[in-house]
Amino acid sequence: MNRPLHSIFSVISWGWDQRHRFFKFGIVGLSGIVINQAAIWMFYEHVFTTVLNLSLRLNLSMAVGILLSMTNNFHWNRRWTWQDRKRAQELPIVHQYLQYAAANWAAIVVQVTITNLLTKWMPYLMANLFGIGVACVANFILNDLWTYRHVRTEGMDPEAAQLERARMAMPLTISGLILGLCTYLHGLGSLHILRNGDELVYMHLTRVTSMARQWLPLQGIPGMRNTKPPLLFWQGLVSTDWGSHWSVVALRWPSVMWTFGTALLCGLLGWRLSGRDLLKGALAALFYLAFFSTYRYGRPYLTNPPETFWVFACFFTILWWKPRSFDSRFLFPTILGVLAGMALLTKSFAQLLPIGVGLSWWHLHVRGWRLASFVRHSLPGIIWTALLSLGIFSLWFVFDPEPAAIWREFVMGENVGKMASSGGSWLKGLLWSGDSVWSLGGSWFFNAGLLAFPLFGLMVECWKHRRTLLDEERLLWIWVFAIFIVFCIPSQRSGRYLLEGMPALAVLLAMRFEHVGRYAFVMSLGGVITVLLSLGWVSLLLAREVGMQAFPWWHFPLVVGAIAFAVMAIARPRWTAICSATAALSVFLSLSSFLSVFDAPLGTFDTVVTEATAGRVVWAPEKFRSVAETHRFLLPRAVVRGYPAGGKVPDAPIRGPNDFMVIQQPLHAPAPAGAIGSRIDITSRHKAWQIWEMATGSVQKHLFAREWVVPAGSQPAR
Repeated sequence: MNRPLHSIFSVISWGWDQRHRFFKFGIVGLSGIVINQAAIWMFYEHVFTTVLNLSLRLNLSMAVGILLSMTNNFHWNRRWTWQDRKRAQELPIVHQYLQYAAANWAAIVVQVTITNLLTKWMPYLMANLFGIGVACVANFILNDLWTYRHVRTEGMDPEAAQLERARMAMPLTISGLILGLCTYLHGLGSLHILRNGDELVYMHLTRVTSMARQWLPLQGIPGMRNTKPPLLFWQGLVSTDWGSHWSVVALRWPSVMWTFGTALLCGLLGWRLSGRDLLKGALAALFYLAFFSTYRYGRPYLTNPPETFWVFACFFTILWWKPRSFDSRFLFPTILGVLAGMALLTKSFAQLLPIGVGLSWWHLHVRGWRLASFVRHSLPGIIWTALLSLGIFSLWFVFDPEPAAIWREFVMGENVGKMASSGGSWLKGLLWSGDSVWSLGGSWFFNAGLLAFPLFGLMVECWKHRRTLLDEERLLWIWVFAIFIVFCIPSQRSGRYLLEGMPALAVLLAMRFEHVGRYAFVMSLGGVITVLLSLGWVSLLLAREVGMQAFPWWHFPLVVGAIAFAVMAIARPRWTAICSATAALSVFLSLSSFLSVFDAPLGTFDTVVTEATAGRVVWAPEKFRSVAETHRFLLPRAVVRGYPAGGKVPDAPIRGPNDFMVIQQPLHAPAPAGAIGSRIDITSRHKAWQIWEMATGSVQKHLFAREWVVPAGSQPAR
C-alpha cells in the first residue's frame, strides 16, 4: 500500500479507536454548556445587577461562565475522558490547565474563522454549526495529542522520578511565593489591613519623637513613652526620614522586609535539614508566609517582625553550623549574644528568658543530658551570650537622659506588671481564666489560621514517630515547647508571645508534609473555600450599596479563581498539600482586595473636608488609646485630638468655636446637621449578638458604618 493511502487509513483507524473517548468528550462538553448558560444567566440577572452598562454586564457574566465551564470540562476530561493517561495526570496541574485553555482558545479561533468563511455560501446559523463541529474535532485532537498526551515512563529510575516530581511541583511552589510577595505588598498603605491596636501607639510615639528631632528620650503620651525599647522607633525615624515622608507605607515596608527575611531563614533551614531538597525549602518559606499570624503581625508597624527575625536567627545559626556551634566556647556564643541583644532591644529584656531556656535545653539534649558535661562545656558560653545581650539592651539606659522613666514605665509597668495576676490566684488564672494555659495552647492553631488542620496532623505524625525523628527535628520541637512553657509564666498570656515559634513549625511542616494526612490539607482547603464564599457574599452585599465600581476590577475574578484553585487542589490528590499554602495566601489577598473599598475614595474624606479642616482642631473618637492617629492620615492638615468613643463629648470650654468632630452613625442614617462630608468605615469589636445577626443576614447593619465630620458646636455634651 502506498504511503498516502496508508496515512489515510491510519487516521481513520485512529479515529475509530477514539470513538468512545470522543463520546465522553462530547458528554463533558454538554455539561460545560449547561454550566456556561446557567452561570451567564445567574450573574447577568442576579449578581452583576449593579453594573448599569448592559454590554459590560454581559461580558463580565460571559467571562465567569467561560471560566467555570472550562474548569469543569478540564476536570472531567482529566478524571474521566483521559483517565487512562496515568502519566499525563501527574504533570503540573497549572501547566496542564493552561495547555487546556490554550487548546480551547485555539478551537474558538477555528470556529470563528470557519464560520466567517462559510457565511459567503450558506446561512450563518448553518455555517456556525459547521464551525462548531470542526472546532470540536480540533479541540479533541489538541487535547489528546498535547494536553493529555502519552508520556513514556518505562525505565525511569526512582531518583529520576523524584527529580521529575520536584520539577513538576516547584513551579506551583514558586508561583505561591510570588503570590505571597504580591499579597504582603498589596494594601500596605491601607488603614484597614489586619493589624493590632498597638500599631497606632507606635506610630504616635514615632511621630512625636520625630518632631522633637532627637533619638532619645522617646516622646509621646505621658506614662507610655517607654512602652517598648527604641529600636522599632528608630527604624520608623529612618524609614520616614524623620517624618518628612510620613506615610503608612514608609512605616510598614521594613516590617515586610523583616518578615520575608524570616521566611528566607525558614527556606534555607528547610532546604538544609531535608538534604538540600529545594521543594521542601521553598515550602518552608511558603508555609510561614501562609500562617495567619505571620500575615496579621508581619505587615503592620509592630515589634513582632524584627523580633521574630532576630530570635529565630539565633536558633537558625546553631542548626546551620551544627555541630561546630555547640562546641564553640566564644565565637558562636558571641554571635548569639549580638543576635539576642538585637531581639531584646526590639521587644524586651524578657525575651532573654525563652532564648536562654531554649539554648540550655538544646545543649542538654545534644550532650545526652549529662549535667557535668553541660556545666563544663556549654554553660560558660550561654552565660556569655546572656551577659552580652543584656549589655546591648542596657545601652538604652546608658544613652537615654531619663533612665528612671524607663525603669518606671517599661521595666516595672510593661514587664513586671504582667506577672501580677488580676484575678487573684496565679494558679487559678493559669488553669481557668480567659488567659489560661489551654487558651495559650490553642493559640498555636489560631496562629496557623487556615493551616491549623495540617499543623494538628503534623503534631500527631511527629508524636507517632517520635523515636525516629531526626535530631534537628527534635531540637525544633524543643524550641517550640520551650517558648510555650516560658510564656505560661506571665499572668497575661497571649498568642502573640508564641510567634517566635511559628518559623520552627513551618520548617517542620515542610519536612513532614508528605506524611501528614492528606485530609488535613483537604480540610484546610475546605476552610479556604468557605471563607472565600463568605467574602464573596459580603462583597456582593456591599456592592449593592456602593456600586460595583468601588471594588478593584480584579476582585471578583480573584475570588472565583481562588475558589476554583482550591477545588482543583482537592480534586488532584498529588498537589493537595503543596497548593494549600498558596490557597491560604489567596484568601489573604482577596480579603485585602475587599478591604481596599474602605480606602480612597469611599473610605477617605474628599478634598472639601480636607480643605475645611486645614489648621482646625478635629475631635476623633477613640475606642482605645491613640486610635485618633488614624485620622491624622485621613486629615493630614488638621489638628486631630481624641475623645472616648461612646463617652462624653468634650465640654464647650475645651471645644473651640471653630472645631470639628468626627461621629460614627449607621450606614443608612441621614446626614447630621451641619455635616461637611463623610466616609464609609468598617466596624470592629463586635459583640456576640452582633456576630450572630451578621451570620444570619444582617451584615450591612453591623459591619459597615459611616463617619461624618460635623461642627463641634452642633453636638451637645452627653
